[in-house]
Amino acid sequence: MKEDSFVTVKRFNFPADATIVQTYMEMRGIAFYMKNMISNRLAYTLGDIEMQVKRSDYDRAKEALIEGGFAKPEDFQ
Repeated sequence: MKEDSFVTVKRFNFPADATIVQTYMEMRGIAFYMKNMISNRLAYTLGDIEMQVKRSDYDRAKEALIEGGFAKPEDFQ
């Protein structure tokens, strides 16, 4: 896979939870893409929102999520 390809680092069930983490990641300077966020909001469905980061930023994003309390180390095993 290409180094600049995107990989999922976290999944969300609720758009509000995703928004909080989005803000946190922006403050940390980590670029991301929220897959299915717009379709989720338009359809008023829950789940299947994926926070994706560049493969090269995966470890930094993982550590940021753990430090921020949004994930546990075992979530990445």
